[in-house]
Amino acid sequence: MIQPMPIMFGQYCPLDSYLHRIDARAKLVPVLLVMVLGLLAKSLVFYLAMMGLLLGALLWSGVGAAALFRNLRPILILVAITFVYHILFSGRQSAPLFDLFGFAITTGGVTKAAFFSLRLLLFVSMVFLVTLTNSPSELAEAVTSLFRPLARIGLPIQELGLILFIAIRFIPILYEEFVTVRNAQTIRGVDFTGSLMNRIRKTTSVLVPVLVSTIGRADELALAMEARGYKSGRPRTFYSRTRFDRHAWLFLTGSLVLTSVCFYYLGR
Repeated sequence: MIQPMPIMFGQYCPLDSYLHRIDARAKLVPVLLVMVLGLLAKSLVFYLAMMGLLLGALLWSGVGAAALFRNLRPILILVAITFVYHILFSGRQSAPLFDLFGFAITTGGVTKAAFFSLRLLLFVSMVFLVTLTNSPSELAEAVTSLFRPLARIGLPIQELGLILFIAIRFIPILYEEFVTVRNAQTIRGVDFTGSLMNRIRKTTSVLVPVLVSTIGRADELALAMEARGYKSGRPRTFYSRTRFDRHAWLFLTGSLVLTSVCFYYLGR
C-alpha cells in the first residue's frame, strides 16, 4: 500500500492562531522552564496538569485532535516501550500487584512507568508545540537572539542557529524522501507487510538509498551556501525582524507564573 505523507514532527503548520502570532522567544523560555521543572518534579499530578495545559494549547493553535494524534503516534510507540520497560524491570523492591507472564508487576514499577512515560510525552509535546507554531527561520532567529550573550565567551551562536534551522527544515524533507523510495519499491513489488522482523528487514533496505540521497542534498546545500557567500564566523543579518510586543510579554509572564504555581503546589 502506497503511504501518504502527513505533517511530520518538526514541520511548521501555517495557521493564523494566537499562538502562531506570538514571538518564538516567548514560547521557548516557558518550554525550557517546563523541561527543567519536569526533571525536578516528583509528582505525577504535575505532569498531568502540564499535559492538560499543553493539549489545550495545541488544540487552541487550530490543529484538530485527529491530526495531533496522527502526528504524535510515532512518539506514542516510544512512550509505550518506555512504559513496558519500567513496568517490567523497575520497582522490584516494592509490593507486588500481580504476575504477568512470569514478571511480577509491582506498585513501584507502575508508578515509575507512568512517571517516566508522562515525562517523555510532555517533553516531546512541548517541542512539538513550538515547531508547530513557528517556522524554522523564526526558531533559528529566536535561539540566536536568546543565546546571543554567550557569544562573548566564544560560543558560535550564529552557527548553532543555522544548524537548528537546517535540522528542522530537513525533517519533513527526509521523511518525504523515505516515503518516495518506499512507495517506489512498493510499486516494484516489494511487500512491506507480514511479521515484524520481515517489515524491519524490508524497511532497512530503504535506508541505503535515503542515506545516499541525504548526502547528495547536503553537498548541494553546502555548494549553494558557498556560492551565496556564506562564511562561518561572520556577523549575520536577518531578513525579517520580529518584535517582542505586549502580547508576547503577557504570554511569557502568564506561562512562567502558571508553570511555577503548578510546580509549587503539584510538583514537589
